[in-house]
Amino acid sequence: MTPKKCFPIIVSSPSGAGKNSICDAIVEKRSDVEYSVSYTTRAIRRTEEDGVDYFFVSEDYFKKMIREDAFLEWAQYLGHYYGTSRKIVEDTINRNMFIILAIETKGALKFMKKRPDALSIFIFPPSMKELERRLRNRKTDTPNVIETRLDNAKHEIADSVYYDRFVINDDIDRVSDEIIKLIYKKSKGKDIYG
Repeated sequence: MTPKKCFPIIVSSPSGAGKNSICDAIVEKRSDVEYSVSYTTRAIRRTEEDGVDYFFVSEDYFKKMIREDAFLEWAQYLGHYYGTSRKIVEDTINRNMFIILAIETKGALKFMKKRPDALSIFIFPPSMKELERRLRNRKTDTPNVIETRLDNAKHEIADSVYYDRFVINDDIDRVSDEIIKLIYKKSKGKDIYG
């Protein structure tokens, strides 16, 4: 029996296409997949827990980590820094576990350059009309922010060509199962493109 080879799993999508829900489903279904907890300089929200949702750090501490090359990828978004710890990713893989990251395309492309062994999946919404409906139904953003997210989605979709595979999110259970099959194939050295 061939032992499995663990690697990072990147899941990206436009905002509202379901990457976090899909990652949650995969982690729930697979005991050998852990979520990557990112670092951020933004303030903790009432519903969040430090070390579970993010590692909440000061901007000075984050910049120190940048200087020490502690991140596989990092970005500034809406005035706050976000980054993926190199140590967390490597420690997880060394424990023979997969690590899954729900990250935006710019960070994902940086990550893929540093970890070409990663399995990268891009999640498409069923349509732009459905994406807009999902964003409006969340009721978390102003109309201007929704328009910005829809405009950003076009650029993010253009970056999907750099990913190993893409999946249309019309059903979270089906999509998570499809990605789990890709993880299994890649871990056994099988072709993930067929």
